[in-house]
Amino acid sequence: MALTHIKIAKDLQELTLHGTKEFPVALYETVLRLDSLDFLPLHWHKEIQFVYVKSGRVEYRVGADVFVLEEREGLFVNASGLHEAKPFQVEQATIFCINVDPLLLGGHKDSIFATKYVLPYITSNRLPYVKLSGQLAQKIEFVAKLLQEQAVFYELKVWRELIVIWETILSQSMLTEEILDPAIIVQHERAKEMLDYLHAHYQEKISLENLAAHVFLSRAECSSFFKKMVGMTPFTYLLHYRLRKSMELLRDSEQSITTIATTTGFSTVSYYIDKFKKYTGYSPHVYRKQFLIKNSRA
Repeated sequence: MALTHIKIAKDLQELTLHGTKEFPVALYETVLRLDSLDFLPLHWHKEIQFVYVKSGRVEYRVGADVFVLEEREGLFVNASGLHEAKPFQVEQATIFCINVDPLLLGGHKDSIFATKYVLPYITSNRLPYVKLSGQLAQKIEFVAKLLQEQAVFYELKVWRELIVIWETILSQSMLTEEILDPAIIVQHERAKEMLDYLHAHYQEKISLENLAAHVFLSRAECSSFFKKMVGMTPFTYLLHYRLRKSMELLRDSEQSITTIATTTGFSTVSYYIDKFKKYTGYSPHVYRKQFLIKNSRA
């Protein structure tokens, strides 16, 4: 299952239900494409995530950190960590993402496995990610194949392999119980508040003063901090967010382009069309038509 057009709440929490209550594990094999802007936008989820780069190179952002994963490398993304992914210096890349409810590793929340070996490492303010390589990365690929094939006893095998991966991460001290620097904690929470504000008010006219006041910063501090954490200015992010919201409406609704432009916060239709073309390479009309054609062939 691909997961590039993910549903995200205003606070950036992903709304996708991963797996089932009985077996809370979900695999997503996703092709990230630059040309059609199919990549994972900034989001977070309560589950932990294991990533494997099947092909290509992928640029990841987790919080303020930006790094590149090469083919056959892996990544652990901790619960509640803001992250996004897109191809790096290639037109497309393919990744496996395995989302896991932490209690699958720890059993019930009061068990010794949960209280001693899982929850201390994933609760708020712990390390947001760990890069994985070699045998650990290969094990993530193996788990992905087990989930794809779903042969007899695959649930047991997946659970066993995830326990081995987790034990290795802990035994090699890749994750620790140390709490992050309080300053970093504040940065992460402030970034979420700023993004939350933009998402809640993207349909309205937003000024830098409004955003800065919301998080008790000066205009200059607000702009530089946002760029550090998100990789672009607040208004570039807001423009991209509005465009991506409009792309959702073009794909999922029959609203007119004029209505979509107004609904997503653009002052004029002509301005919307111009920015949409620059962002996607297509006019809104052609993008909608291309997406419908693509779906009809699927």
